[in-house]
Amino acid sequence: MPDNVTTLSTGTVNALRTLGAMIKAARLERGMSQAELSQRLGVSRYTVISLEKGDPKVSVGSVFEAATIVGIPLLAADQRELGKLATTVANLTTVLPERGRRKKVALDDDF
Repeated sequence: MPDNVTTLSTGTVNALRTLGAMIKAARLERGMSQAELSQRLGVSRYTVISLEKGDPKVSVGSVFEAATIVGIPLLAADQRELGKLATTVANLTTVLPERGRRKKVALDDDF
């Protein structure tokens, strides 16, 4: 990997490559060319090539949209399951703190 790319864990790299390969296989199964997929995504054919290789520089939106176009379910098998998952996550976030960081408390060090 080039020096200007953030170092990724082996698990992340493997997941990107696997998802890219799944997208390629599903595209080929549907008889869709890289050019057709790139046109539907609104990106260049070279971006589709990178996506199918698991390049981490391809936007997550493009990867997810490509998966959706070729019929790979993301997070849930159907829209109903995805809706249930979204509701569960929304309910979970209501009990979590709004911010991940604690507010800085001004220390009174004037003795």
